[in-house]
Amino acid sequence: MDEKELKEFYNKGLLAFEKQNYDYAIELFSQILSARYDHLEARRYLHLSLQKKAEGSKPSIASSVNKFFLSMQANGMLKKGNMPGCLELLEKIMASNPNDFETLKNIADIFYKKGMLLHAINNLEEAKLANPKDIDTLKKLGELYVKKEDYRNAKATYESALKINPNDTEVLKSFKNLDALGTLKREFGN
Repeated sequence: MDEKELKEFYNKGLLAFEKQNYDYAIELFSQILSARYDHLEARRYLHLSLQKKAEGSKPSIASSVNKFFLSMQANGMLKKGNMPGCLELLEKIMASNPNDFETLKNIADIFYKKGMLLHAINNLEEAKLANPKDIDTLKKLGELYVKKEDYRNAKATYESALKINPNDTEVLKSFKNLDALGTLKREFGN
């Protein structure tokens, strides 16, 4: 799929999303990701479409069993270096449970390991929305914001984590390091 086709599919997907035709939007965004796994906005709108479609429904027992087998297959693909195939399987898990924050964290971790910070942050933000009290998500998200030098969002993320657990030594240390980094930047203009 060339860039012109990608843009056309993406625009059709957006239109389908806006018209609340989530099945068609899911199909279009999935096709984009099959051609280009790193299309950030297509992945974001795929997840939004899946969430909108699933509103009000609960994940079934079958989706839990499906998640187990798909996760094992995805791990195997990742070990073989097949990142697109792995992500495709993880997206199938998301299709059966769009608010599966653990799978969103796994997707984020894959992107992080490939040095794709913006993709990792985007998926961790989705995981945070799905489970705002997951301290591990907040820790990793804060860490990635620091790496991206987005200190305002890092601080807000660490503050959210401290509201959940004010005694978390790891978060306290990260928060103090962030404070020290801010002081250094102000003093030395870096």
